Amino acid sequence: MPDFIVPGLSPLEIPEVIAMVGQQIPLTRQETYTDHFNPALTGTRTVFAARDLVACTAVSRKWRWVLLPILWRQYDGPLMRHVPRSILQANSEYWRSFRDRFGHHHVGPFFTTNLRQLVISQQHDWAVPFITSNTLLCHLTWTGLGTRFSDVEFSALSVLSNLRDLSLSNWNLDGRQLAVVLCANPKLVRLSLGFVDGVLNLDGMLILFALEEISLGYIPPKSQSLLELARYCPSLQRISFLGTWTADQPRDLVALSNSLLFCCPDLCSIHFSASYCFATNDFDTLEDFEYAALIHSSKALGNFAAEVAGLGRLMTDSLISHFDSLVSVDLCIRRRYQYTHDGGGGGVISRSIDIANTARILSSCSRLRIFRLSSAENVIEMRAALELFSLPWACLGLEILSLSQILLPNLNSKQERGGRSTATAPAAMSSLRAFGWHPQSKSGPLAACTQSSTTTSREALVTAGIPSPPNFALTTTPNSAAMAATLPTPSPLEADDDLWRFGTEFKCKLLPQVSSLKVLKELCLNKVIYARTAVA
Repeated sequence: MPDFIVPGLSPLEIPEVIAMVGQQIPLTRQETYTDHFNPALTGTRTVFAARDLVACTAVSRKWRWVLLPILWRQYDGPLMRHVPRSILQANSEYWRSFRDRFGHHHVGPFFTTNLRQLVISQQHDWAVPFITSNTLLCHLTWTGLGTRFSDVEFSALSVLSNLRDLSLSNWNLDGRQLAVVLCANPKLVRLSLGFVDGVLNLDGMLILFALEEISLGYIPPKSQSLLELARYCPSLQRISFLGTWTADQPRDLVALSNSLLFCCPDLCSIHFSASYCFATNDFDTLEDFEYAALIHSSKALGNFAAEVAGLGRLMTDSLISHFDSLVSVDLCIRRRYQYTHDGGGGGVISRSIDIANTARILSSCSRLRIFRLSSAENVIEMRAALELFSLPWACLGLEILSLSQILLPNLNSKQERGGRSTATAPAAMSSLRAFGWHPQSKSGPLAACTQSSTTTSREALVTAGIPSPPNFALTTTPNSAAMAATLPTPSPLEADDDLWRFGTEFKCKLLPQVSSLKVLKELCLNKVIYARTAVA
């Protein structure tokens, strides 16, 4: 026996071993429930089920001493809504994480002083003393009620000095208060601001050397200075923001792009979301040259995600200029009506131009690993979709490919009318087998789908005109079947001939292209996901 092992000591008395046992015991479980209004609908929810771990705390005093901090390490209001408040208060000293965004479940107060993560709202009357008693906080998410920051609330926030992640939303504060809070946390890495009003300037702001990520939600008209935060962040790597400009509100994305270019040399990820404007019944997307300016603000862009009105020439050229660094592209076309700007001197951006520029990206960016293209309001016609294969793809290392809203013909409808030989489908299936595709066995999280939902999803696939290939096992989200089933299908007989021809040609070009992507892990067509298995 080694000298360092005490004779007679059981391994189950070693605190590290006890902790490893406790960490392997789940605290939650999935529960199936039935909708009260529609008994035919069922779903799953996560419930707090700590009975097994509680039983382990009764083994011995040492087990109780080790396992209680694991059992009560995290408080989650919605998850622990059925736990009596007295029990929570008695064990709140063990908490390291507190999550209760709206305070509807337990009114408190609680007595912990060792929190590292806090998600709270202004609805908690005891929020201020709770924050001031946990000065070691690293992650803070604080949601207000749209009121002005009081002196007490500002003092509670300004005493924190160890924050690495700060999220403020629905508050009204001036620029000097924001500067004091940010400068008091030199280790701050991530900053998220949403609906923060009153920031007319950034007086007193110092250089934030550690800040790597900025996320800006809705920016009120009186807080446009928030866009100047980038000038104080030389280590910024990721930025995301929401387009919320009105028609009479000035915006200068070119100035923001210049600030990012000269002040943030490490920027590698840009994410832009377009908000919906009820006044114009449209989305607040940017112009093509503005997207191009944002893309050029990074010297080595790796990830780009944006909601656009169309894939214009300038934006496409800018993305291609990062061919040696671009890894992920996620584009969503939000265009309710015909868009009257192509970024190249006028004209109309049509779906064919969108797809043609998509083909240019796929054929130029060889380091792409993730590519997603969706059209939120319009389906992509078959004639336009064929442009995807006009150029050979260079992204042979693609791992995730998602193409949504592509209009495909119904395979069975044409055969039932006798307009096409029924041997077409078996021929297509045999061609799939020739590529070496094999069905994936149901295991792991994919097996959670019930047989009925799988059958419904396969019917939705046929409705959308997508054959279920033998080497891809169908997995779907709860709403994916409904989304796929709502895709328009050709009804006139004269239009069905063209759809059949273009649909067959699209599949014949898509299947060899997908087979050439040897490391492809996920294929999504019209919101239906196929998971690929390794070919022996």
